Amino acid sequence: MAKSHHDYDALPTDAHAPPFRKEMRVVATVIIFILLLEVIARIIAPHLDYDREHIHRFPEIIENLEQHAKESAKPRVVFFGNSLMMHGLKEEIFHDELKKLNGSSGTTSFETCKITPVGTAMLDWVYLYRRYFESEGSHPDILVVGFVRHHIHDQEAIKLRRLSRHFVAGHDLPDLWDKEQLDFHNITQSSLCNISALEGDQPEHQLGILYSMVPEYQEGVKANNRMVAEGKKQKAKAMGIAPAAEPEESFHRMTRFIETCKHHGVKIIFVPMPQPEVWDFNPDAAELAKNNGMDVYDARQIDGMQESDFSDGYHLGESGADKFSRWLARKMQQIPGPSGVAR
Repeated sequence: MAKSHHDYDALPTDAHAPPFRKEMRVVATVIIFILLLEVIARIIAPHLDYDREHIHRFPEIIENLEQHAKESAKPRVVFFGNSLMMHGLKEEIFHDELKKLNGSSGTTSFETCKITPVGTAMLDWVYLYRRYFESEGSHPDILVVGFVRHHIHDQEAIKLRRLSRHFVAGHDLPDLWDKEQLDFHNITQSSLCNISALEGDQPEHQLGILYSMVPEYQEGVKANNRMVAEGKKQKAKAMGIAPAAEPEESFHRMTRFIETCKHHGVKIIFVPMPQPEVWDFNPDAAELAKNNGMDVYDARQIDGMQESDFSDGYHLGESGADKFSRWLARKMQQIPGPSGVAR
């Protein structure tokens, strides 16, 4: 039966809309939705985990150090690195030991703070320093950098999302692309991560959902990783396969880090951190530091340190942190100059 013109008038407006207009509405809806997610991601970013809380407090921590040093006229010391230094160095114990060492004066020799984002390595530290210290013109007198072997050589894998979002300033992106010879995909990803919390913190959003939705997810992943690693080890042993030769280490990133700090008159104390088993510290890295006037305090074999001083076979526990903090205080108390260091 033929439809009257009244029937056509009753059709929805979208039915008469050109296909292009419909597509643009869909695109606009998607863009608005993504922008809304980005706003939410930026709001929750400083509260995703304790590490993100720490990272977002960097400007405040550094400003407080500057203010306290200005009032006390003491050298500024930043304990720098990752979770090894975060768990291993207890500032209150460090200062308590310094007070004991200073005898009747009962004072501490330094103003200190910690900048220790977890899971970071030398490339992160290069750009972290440039973004939060160099760009702000606020430099410590001493930087105490804790690490184990893989943290300082160029062969350490790049955590590009986190690096680009939290440590590389926008104007330093071309330098990152050039120095690390990134391909088009990585250049695009690092650019997006630098401007987008949704993209840069994506893995943490996913993990947050899994942790909240799946009971014991984190412990399950750890257990699975241990089983897989042990399985590979047993299989290789059964087949008589020798462990793969480790790649030759180079230290271009470390060189850049030293040059930046040296340019601003910052003294670096490199501290190879304790582990349950003594690890090999590449003499080339030690030589690089010393040839540039930096110090190395070797903490790999502190007297009295035992396997029980580690909380998880990697990080120092309470007793280990006490021993390490007092050991470091005794080492730094010997630094020459008024109040511990000449500036």
